[in-house]
Amino acid sequence: MSSKKNGSKSEKLSFFKEFRTLGVHVREYRSAYIVGLLFLILTDAGQIVIPRLMGRSVDLISAGRGAAREVGVLMLAVVLLAILVAVGRYGWRNYIIGSARRIEADLRVRLYDKMLTLSGSFYSRHKVGDLMARATNDLDSVRMATGMALIAFVDGVFMTIVILTTLFIGYGRLGLLVVAPLPLVTFMALFLGRLVGPMFRRVQESFARISEHVQETLAGIRVIKSFVREKRALDAFQVINADYGRANMSLIRFWGMLFPAMGFVAGLSVLLLLYFGGIRVIDGRMSPGDFIAALSYLGMLIWPAMGAGWVVNMMQRGAASMHRINEVLDEIPDIIDDPDADDTVSLGDLEFQSVSYSYDDAKPVLKDVSFTAPAGQSTGILGRTGSGKTTLVKLIPRLLDPPPGTILIGGRDIRMSTRSALRKKLGIVPQDVFLFSDTIKANIVFANPDASPEEVETVVDAAGLRADLPFFPQGLDTLVGERGVTLSGGQKQRIAIARAIIADPDMLVLDDALSAVDADTEERILGNLFEVRRGRTTLMISHRVSALSRCDRCIVLEDGMVSADGTHHELLAMDGFYREIAELQKLEHIEEESA
Repeated sequence: MSSKKNGSKSEKLSFFKEFRTLGVHVREYRSAYIVGLLFLILTDAGQIVIPRLMGRSVDLISAGRGAAREVGVLMLAVVLLAILVAVGRYGWRNYIIGSARRIEADLRVRLYDKMLTLSGSFYSRHKVGDLMARATNDLDSVRMATGMALIAFVDGVFMTIVILTTLFIGYGRLGLLVVAPLPLVTFMALFLGRLVGPMFRRVQESFARISEHVQETLAGIRVIKSFVREKRALDAFQVINADYGRANMSLIRFWGMLFPAMGFVAGLSVLLLLYFGGIRVIDGRMSPGDFIAALSYLGMLIWPAMGAGWVVNMMQRGAASMHRINEVLDEIPDIIDDPDADDTVSLGDLEFQSVSYSYDDAKPVLKDVSFTAPAGQSTGILGRTGSGKTTLVKLIPRLLDPPPGTILIGGRDIRMSTRSALRKKLGIVPQDVFLFSDTIKANIVFANPDASPEEVETVVDAAGLRADLPFFPQGLDTLVGERGVTLSGGQKQRIAIARAIIADPDMLVLDDALSAVDADTEERILGNLFEVRRGRTTLMISHRVSALSRCDRCIVLEDGMVSADGTHHELLAMDGFYREIAELQKLEHIEEESA
């Protein structure tokens, strides 16, 4: 018995705990909420007075005493009250619903800002569709909880207290009798409404799965079409969509059963008034006007009784959605700035000192890696697939976090610089190039929006993009489509190179950035690139020894360890992977020329 009580208490605390995130936003708009609530109470007060005036008018008319002027005055008062109610409704909608909309917008910005701070591991655990659902559907539910739910709650409490007081004082035992069924309505709303939360959470999770599937399908539509897998994609969508439909129908069936049941119980109150109140009117113990007023008050009281269920429903939905949003807001980034870090970044040699790294306590990807990339020089990296090359270059901008004191620039631990300061000094061209759905020029100047037209032209030449401009309908103003879908792999890589070098970084990192271009084009691009980067530090990963031959020195990675280190000619003179690859690629080049 004790465990059940503790579980119930914990569940309630958890329910309210989900809304803790909204505290700062509610405080920001508390003045607007207070004004809106005053307008709401003004509206309710006007609504409560109107039935009393209508009842008085009915009594005057039924008496037939020719009090037309008095009835006219009462009707004018009703009209004025109706205007007051209309103004009040506008006021509470503007201030309360408006504040809820602003809280939704602020929370969306806060969620987006949080996502920008999270590490790559977070996005490997969460799909884009699910995150999109949290930023759209879930925030809609939060808005309803901070807007209409508050209105329904305050409206219900105020109306209930005033109307019950009016009924009990004005009608005595009759008032007590006719409201007797209404507590049952509230009981049903509060206790059965608790089941709505888990049902709604399942609906939201099902919607997230639909978003995930559609986003992934559209992103990979070319692959799906290439392998003629449209039917399989449709079948998978139908399964997910059917699950979403079942989750919604379970919620709708339950809610559809609950509201009619509450409506039936509430209707008993009207039935009791018609019977017992009707007897009183017939016996002359109650005037027709009082009967009409009591009937109006009872109708107004039914809404708060049933509205309790609506409030519970919206709050349960809001709590379920806030839980999903809080999961993101409470996420702690894997990579954070050291408390002693500053915005200072030293210039000088890049040093790896016994660097080891593994993913999730798995087998180490890098094992005791040590080398120095001298400042102002170019350093090449060669290695087999899976040897740890990409992991190595991700450690430099702290996209992955290295152990303290193992990577230094200018003799200073990179962890002693803030991530933003460090990354501003670096230009990175990754293997997997991403382009925004914008113009070619906008993608190039992304890292330096203030770049002059002359600077843009310079990097276009340096990246070897000039020869492709005639093939773009609007030149540099050509839209590239989502993720650069309208461009070839080589064109995307060259735009990414231009984007990196236009920021004029102190260190440029190329992670196999020319894998999608032919050897001759690569030669031209590297010739331009090394000319532009003369006297600046460059770190280049490549599978082509011809490209690495341009570097001042090279290292070879094998099984996560440095197996060789030296100049191009020194490595050719050694037995090992570097010379093996060089001879193999030389043979391939001879065969291509003879063909």
